[in-house]
Amino acid sequence: MFLRKGIVIGIVAIVLAGILGAPPVVWAQETDKPTGTEITFDFIIARPLGLVGLAMGTTIFIATFPLAAITGSTKNTASALVGEPFDFTFVRGLGEY
Repeated sequence: MFLRKGIVIGIVAIVLAGILGAPPVVWAQETDKPTGTEITFDFIIARPLGLVGLAMGTTIFIATFPLAAITGSTKNTASALVGEPFDFTFVRGLGEY
């Protein structure tokens, strides 16, 4: 009876150690090359959404420009609303996030 309980506890401990130790092992195997799925997703979904975000950010920046000019935060506002979506859409490589 006690032997079976010890075996069950040992098996549970091994399974839990495997489950908890798996994510760091998977993250350590990260490669620099994007996969075909990542590139396809980026080209079909992420880039068009980035273009929409760029258009919306530019529109909001134009609308908020007078207030940004008064407060002296034009560079920060332009960077956040126009620069970051532009970089996401046109500067970074396909499949790189």
